[in-house]
Amino acid sequence: MRTSEKAPAKAGQPIVFFDFARGISAQAVVLGHGLNIFLPGIFMVPGHRVFYMQSFAVIIFFVLSGYLITSAVLKKRDRPEFTFGSYLLDRVARVVYPLFPALVLIIGFDFLVFRGTTRLPFDGVDLSPQAIAGAFTMLFNHPLLQELGPRLGAPWINAGPVGSGAPLWSVVAEWWIYLAFGLLAFVALRKVKLGFGGAVLLIFAIAVPVGYMAKGSYESLAWIIGMLYALAGSRVAKLPRSFHAWLVVLGIAAFLVALYYNRQNLHSASTILPAAVAFCHLYFLFDGVAAERSASGRVPGAFQERFGRGFRAFSLFLSSYSYSLYLLHFSVVSYLWYFLHGALPAWQLIALSMIASNVVAFGFYLLVEKHFHRVGKWLKGVLLRPVPVASRPAGSVTRNHDLEDAKP
Repeated sequence: MRTSEKAPAKAGQPIVFFDFARGISAQAVVLGHGLNIFLPGIFMVPGHRVFYMQSFAVIIFFVLSGYLITSAVLKKRDRPEFTFGSYLLDRVARVVYPLFPALVLIIGFDFLVFRGTTRLPFDGVDLSPQAIAGAFTMLFNHPLLQELGPRLGAPWINAGPVGSGAPLWSVVAEWWIYLAFGLLAFVALRKVKLGFGGAVLLIFAIAVPVGYMAKGSYESLAWIIGMLYALAGSRVAKLPRSFHAWLVVLGIAAFLVALYYNRQNLHSASTILPAAVAFCHLYFLFDGVAAERSASGRVPGAFQERFGRGFRAFSLFLSSYSYSLYLLHFSVVSYLWYFLHGALPAWQLIALSMIASNVVAFGFYLLVEKHFHRVGKWLKGVLLRPVPVASRPAGSVTRNHDLEDAKP
């Protein structure tokens, strides 16, 4: 899913932890899909136990998102200018603004490359009007529409992913989680009354994570775990480092046992729960070590300082365009398969997919995603009423700079 609400931290290093986790997870998604498409005899055999690294990466994205979005809301809850409208426009600028141009590119190139062909590395490419409409309304794969479509005799309202944008299901799922969380957060924090329309919207939004879980996909559970750890963050951070270390070890052990017994199912609650818990405690363990070093006044040596700066820069770079990479990589990999399948060995195609996906994604980031701050500021200036100066607490600011979240 760079995409990070700046989480509370005692030292600068924990932010590097999030950047590195997000950046590496995005790369794992590209590599995992490349292995699926170019080595299907190994990584796509029905019934075989295969560890899909891209599915594990999605767990990381969800738990990161739950933790960081909740932390950001808690951080800004006392600001008068922080309303549900500003929260929603932050999400629009961060999630929807890069998504829509990416959809235009995906649909356009899919028409040029795949239109009318049956030579595909997957089941099919749906470029129907309802699939396109579903993508731009964030309604594809919606559990309520999947149930209502056949019952109402209107199967067209049940749209699937458009074209080669199949991995975008997680972006749409997180969008509805953001919406549901925002509504519930403002009801709890500001005592906002939803009214009939708000209640209907909340039900429609909650139906997405509930519907996915009812069908055995528990990624939303990782988001909830991240949210709970953020809510208890100040208390959890005070626990001994040894406690966090043991929870990391036990969480990893439980995750591996669950993988073995549920045949590598990375969508089940039994794998997602321990993985998300272990990840959160790994963050707090890293946070505690960084805070202890900062408090002790220990000065790193020249080599450690150079390595630290290099690692931070590397993590920030990978993280910066990870959302763009997630949006576009599957289409890039699919096009390479279509044009070069059979012309190059699989390992060369996988390497080429990694390089091409990163180059395309970084270019998209520079042209589109990088400017989401400006888009968010413009949307707020146009759509929201300015908060009177007299109502702002001393030292508050109106400049919005906390637009980022944990998209890949």
